[in-house]
This record gives sequence, structure tokens and C-alpha cells, in this order.
Amino acid sequence: MKTGQFFIQSVLLSSLVFGGSAVLAQPVEQPTLTLQRNRQVEREMGTFAQLAKELKPTVVNITVSKTQVSRTSSPMPIPERFRELIPKEMWPEFRNPSPQRRLQGQGSGVIISKDGQILTNNHVVDEADDIEVKLHDGRVFKAQVVGRDPNTDLALIKLENARELPVAVLGDSESMAVGDWVMAIGNPFGLEATVTVGVLSGKGRTIGAGPYDDYLQTDASINPGNSGGPLFNIGGEVIGINTAIVRGGQGIGFSIPINLARDIATQLREDGKVHRGYIGVGIQPLTPKLRSALSLAADVEGALVSAVMPDGPAAAAGVKVSDVITAVNGEPVANNRELLKEVAKLPPGKTAPVTILRGDKTIELKLKIAERPVAFAEENESTPPDEDNQPTIGLSVQERPDGSGVVVSGVQANSRAARAGLRPGDIIRRVGKTVVNNLADYRAALKGRDDLAFLVERNGRTGFVLIE
Repeated sequence: MKTGQFFIQSVLLSSLVFGGSAVLAQPVEQPTLTLQRNRQVEREMGTFAQLAKELKPTVVNITVSKTQVSRTSSPMPIPERFRELIPKEMWPEFRNPSPQRRLQGQGSGVIISKDGQILTNNHVVDEADDIEVKLHDGRVFKAQVVGRDPNTDLALIKLENARELPVAVLGDSESMAVGDWVMAIGNPFGLEATVTVGVLSGKGRTIGAGPYDDYLQTDASINPGNSGGPLFNIGGEVIGINTAIVRGGQGIGFSIPINLARDIATQLREDGKVHRGYIGVGIQPLTPKLRSALSLAADVEGALVSAVMPDGPAAAAGVKVSDVITAVNGEPVANNRELLKEVAKLPPGKTAPVTILRGDKTIELKLKIAERPVAFAEENESTPPDEDNQPTIGLSVQERPDGSGVVVSGVQANSRAARAGLRPGDIIRRVGKTVVNNLADYRAALKGRDDLAFLVERNGRTGFVLIE
């Protein structure tokens, strides 16, 4: 584990045996909440019975099945020395008796339209051959996947031949405050219509599930089988889609904010997929020590550019390595995660202003947003080479024949370079703000510096490495 970093191991909540943005163009059909209900819940506060009774019909149980083909469907080989002992007519008994097997799993979902559109988790329905949905009144429907988005773990499914179903109201997750009451309803471990109550424990949580992590945290008890089920506020509005828990933890569950889920559902309904903006940069967190090494003010916030993709929007607009992106389309970005989310919201083809800090100058550029390539690993959030942040530079370098940096030829054991994770073969592109084309550039950049920020390329990816 890197020094100063903390990782949360999360567990997706479906009990699957085999598995483990835009504004609504056509508003989802929703019943109107009355002030009377809100006041009733706020007045009682000792019981959520009436609220749970009203909301249960909007929550469904999802059962999925998948056919798994066995890898050992061919006859079992019989060793030569045993063949004389086993009659030939018995040999077929050594074939795998079940080359295929049917696996089942369960999850939850919430109805968001009268004709049977249901919002759930992607991992609940991923690779399912059959989807069966049971309503609170006992009716069972077949369902088909409308669209899936693995990056946010959301999916939209549609019931066959359904109409006039009870519909959940989608609320505003941004308006929720830590400490607000919440209620989860779902199908944990197959226990239908289970109601649990707690508070909103945190917002904006990153749990390592994907590039767009922005989870709500709750202590309302949720378990495997709750996946895809709703998290309600005391007004009876959906403010999250339950999706993960901390392995081994108690009272630590995570939900996808409904503001994000609503936008994803709209795109899935209209196109069957999600369109995300892309500007073509590699980015990494701007840590306090990197600020110092790059001679940036201590209060500078943003995403540090560690690579600019050739022929991408950022390259065309003039973004450079070592720039700090501080705002996109007028929205401030405090770190690389916020940049990823803001860029993803922008529709491809839109021209948007991007504010950068270059040295001590603030520059505004215009970028024409592209669509993120399907096979691209997100907005290329750079993973810098291993960095240990430990203290002493034992480094040997050689010029590259093409004059595009210096290559590490040797790293002294227990040196500052070794502890920072540098390896032979790494290419040093910059030292601080100085572009390194040759040995002279490299040596000049080292003079008078203690903490050094090397822009290092390894296996085609670049990132800043701090040498203390």
C-alpha cells in the first residue's frame, strides 16, 4: 500500500451465484408526493411504518439465470494402465455428466415508469439469459435489458406487457445532508420487501469501484440481494440506488446518487448506452509535495496534466503537460476525480471552456469535446509508476537516440530514486517544469533542487513521480 493512501475493499451487493449526463427529455412518470406525507413522517419520527407501506409496491425482486458451459465437457481421459481394468461399456460414465449448468441469482430494483421501466445495478443483470421480476403484489413478469453502464454499475430493464404500475418518485440527492434519515427497501438474501432505516453517513465517497465513484454512504442495513434497490428519504423520494458494502464492515453501505442514476437512465432509455465526453489528457492527483516540486502555490487545486493524447481535443486546444486544469465549462474542479466527472457530463461535439493554470498564469482554452472511445480506460487517469514517498538520487541515465528524453539505465539500491519506484527503462520526459531532451537538460534541471518531480513514461503511460 502506498504511504498516505487508504483503500476500501467494497463488495457488490447482488446475491448472484455466478457474479458474486443529460436532462430527461421525457420526464419519468411519477406520482405527486403530498406535503401531508412529509409532515406526517417528520411528526411521527418514531415509526416509518406508513411510509414503508406506501413505498414497498415500487420495489421489485429480480431473479436472473445464466447457463454456464463447463470447461470439462469432453470425455475424461483414462490412463493407459487402467484401461484393461475398466470395461469399454463403462467408459461413457467418465464423461462430465453436466457440461452445462443453470445458475441463478437475485437482486432488487425500483420502478420508474408505469409501463415497467426498472432501474437496477448492472452487476445484477450482467450476462443474464433470463430475467424474472416479481412485484410486491405477487405478479411475475419477464424482463429485457434496455441498456447497461458498467462504469457506474447501473442498468435499465423493461417488463414485458406491463402497464399502470406504481412508480417511485426520484428525488434530489444533492439536497441531502449528512445525518438525514434514509430508508432502504430490497431483497437481501431472498427476504422480500425488507425495510431498514438509518441515516446518510457520508457523501462523495470513493470506494475504488470505478472512475466515476461518487457514492452516498449509509448505515441503513443493506446486504447481498439489496443490489439495485432504492434508498429513500423521509419524503418517500428515491435518493440513491444501493450497490456496495465494505467487506467485513457493519453499517457501511454505499448507494449511487439518484441525480447521476437519473441521467444515466435517460441515456440508456434513449440510446441503450451512455455517451461521455473526452478531452484526451492523462491526469493525476496534485499532492502537496507535487505542488512544491512544481513550484505551485500551496492553495492551488485542480487536476495535474501528465500526458496529452496526440490528435485529441486537449492537444488541439494547446493544453500542455504540467498544466493544472482548474475548471471545465465553468465548473471548478478540485482534483482529478472531479475533472473526470465534469468532462463525462459534457455531450460530444460541444465546445466548452477549460481553465488551466500554467506556471503563475491562468489561461482559458476552448475545447471541442469528443466522445470517449469505448475501449479507452476512462479519461486516461494516469497511474504513475510506483511511488514510495520515502527519503536519498542514485540514478544512471542515458540520452535517447531520438533526443526525446533520457532513459534510466541503472538505479542504486536504497537510493531516493529506488524508493520512489524508478526502474531501468523508464524514460524521464521532464524534471519539474523543465522539458528534458538530453543529458544537458537533465543535469541543468537537477541543480539547486531538493524535492524533484520527474515526469516518467513507462509502458506507454506517463505520470509524475516525486523524488524526495
